[in-house]
Amino acid sequence: MENSSFLHVIVSQQWVNLFDMARHKITLLTHEFPPRRGGAGVYCEEMAHAAASLGYEVKVWAPGKSDPESNVPCPYPLHSLPLRGSQDWRCSLRLIREVRKNASDFTGGILHLAEPGSLRAFVRFISFAKLSSTRLLITLHGSEIPLFSRFPLEKFLFRKLLRKADGIHLLSNFNKKALLSRFPELASKVVLAPGAARRLFLPENKHNKSEKNEGKLRILTVGRIHPRKGQDRILEAIRQMPKELKAGLEYYVIGPEVRPHYARGLREQADSSGVPVHFLGDLPDHDVRIAYGSSDLFALTSVPHPRSIEGFGFVYLEAAAHGLPALAHRTGGVEDAVVHNETGLLADPNDPNDLVRSLERLLRDRELRNRLGQKARERSLQFTWSQTARTLYGT
Repeated sequence: MENSSFLHVIVSQQWVNLFDMARHKITLLTHEFPPRRGGAGVYCEEMAHAAASLGYEVKVWAPGKSDPESNVPCPYPLHSLPLRGSQDWRCSLRLIREVRKNASDFTGGILHLAEPGSLRAFVRFISFAKLSSTRLLITLHGSEIPLFSRFPLEKFLFRKLLRKADGIHLLSNFNKKALLSRFPELASKVVLAPGAARRLFLPENKHNKSEKNEGKLRILTVGRIHPRKGQDRILEAIRQMPKELKAGLEYYVIGPEVRPHYARGLREQADSSGVPVHFLGDLPDHDVRIAYGSSDLFALTSVPHPRSIEGFGFVYLEAAAHGLPALAHRTGGVEDAVVHNETGLLADPNDPNDLVRSLERLLRDRELRNRLGQKARERSLQFTWSQTARTLYGT
């Protein structure tokens, strides 16, 4: 990895010029935004809040309305896009039509294509958008890079759009390498800057949490119930733990069930794991914070897939902000979010026994958990959304 601390950013002079030419107005376009959950939605909401706090004129265009859980006034206008369902051609065309119909909102300043849905629409229909005097910023979360490079026509259109962009934001070194291995001519457009924990997930002290849990040691996973997230890998590793470790162990799983068949299989695995397993569903943020605060170990073992990349993983930083060491797979951008043997342990995704050994090591060694958790918390405080917004939009 280029820089294990990942606290630097790479910004080209061309990118600095973008700040000077379009400092005041930012229009963020996205298919995903709270209350719809997901890493891209978190990114969009946090970037919008950070930019508004820096004094920019921010507008967000997204399906749906503001998060009903939030009691904080929204510091920017949120315009509703009449989009539902998938990112098929018709959905992309509807988005471009909305852009043309509201051209004044998308003209001038910076247009930020902040997640895969809006990016896909522009890949397909950039010629019809008719944007003038607008600086184009594109964020690539990871999966877009292999996804839009599968077929010659789509790869051609993807390259064409990226070449039109004034800047390309990448969240991890892994994504940077993946992009430049396909399109090396784009190196001067790249800005590398991490995300951070959500502002609602404030750090808190971690003292004897297993004592609060009546002597139980609690493992927590937060993420969509999906094969790519690897909850089945964790359950299998738990099943293989020695009996004396299982006696003081429980596992909590938070996240929406987006693949019912997979979720049913997980419940069957849980029944034979030998420990209490609690599937809590898609909880409100307040309850997720409580879960972080009462857990001892965060585990999310994303599984490598040719068309779906864990580009960074904001939940690792949320867990770190609560002093939790992480158990993860060494895949995608996870290595930028979790530093092996410093803030957590990274296991080989192709070696199930490596995950078993890593989990057992963490369960047996309380001093190791505390050391990794403390370092994780310290490191998480060095990442802020304001810092990322300043890097992308200027000060």
